[in-house]
Amino acid sequence: MSITGLFFLPVLANQPSPSSSLISHISRSQTAQPLPAFFLDHRLFVDTSSLLPNADPSLRRFTSILALSHTSAIAYLGTSPPRDASKPPAAAAAADKEQQSQTSTPTIITIPSSATESFTQLVGTKLQPQWAHRQSLVVENGTSLSMNKGEWIVRIGDVKIPSRQNQAGPNLRGTLIEVSRGVDASTELKEGSLLTQEDELLIREFLASLIQETGVKLEQSRAMFRRIATGTGAGVGADVVRPLDQPDFALAALYMDMLRGSRG
Repeated sequence: MSITGLFFLPVLANQPSPSSSLISHISRSQTAQPLPAFFLDHRLFVDTSSLLPNADPSLRRFTSILALSHTSAIAYLGTSPPRDASKPPAAAAAADKEQQSQTSTPTIITIPSSATESFTQLVGTKLQPQWAHRQSLVVENGTSLSMNKGEWIVRIGDVKIPSRQNQAGPNLRGTLIEVSRGVDASTELKEGSLLTQEDELLIREFLASLIQETGVKLEQSRAMFRRIATGTGAGVGADVVRPLDQPDFALAALYMDMLRGSRG
């Protein structure tokens, strides 16, 4: 099991991505072992009723189709639960904000990665009366690094809108950084639960030490934290290879929550 922080650094139009300089700096200043490339593909749909005039956006539901390099043999299909319409608007908005900043409990299943395109087409056509496509985001050829004998794993990649023919304007949305630290398998931790303030601080300080002198400011990032199964989780310093078809639902929920909020 791992404690994991996910950071999204937005990149404004006409600004360069910081990912290349970050990777170069970390590679020069740290002893790091390259891991397989980091990639993801996220397709977001929203319920069509929430797009109607006078609809309450706090009751909006989401469906995500997510592919991750961590478990490349499978893809995840996640649907957010219905919101409580009986809550006052202010309370619902506050709950929605808290959910987006920390955690949610979507219903998630897996499908073979080879079925991702056909399933996306199914949702976008046969289920179009219920779900409307909202955004697609990808990370291609990102970097994954293992440090301190596998105790820490860092993944960095640029989040982009997939290129389309005759597309106008920039497609870069930001840079995504995942920081995971393996924890002792004997520790009684619940997968998918939030981290303690001490664990969050540990991850933030480790990342801050990696990017020191790069000019990148974490204060400008959006961050989420979770305990997940994927990573170094058989013990501190033990670099365990996880089967690519073994689901990690807590990891998928973390990425869905983050990418759902990165719509520019």
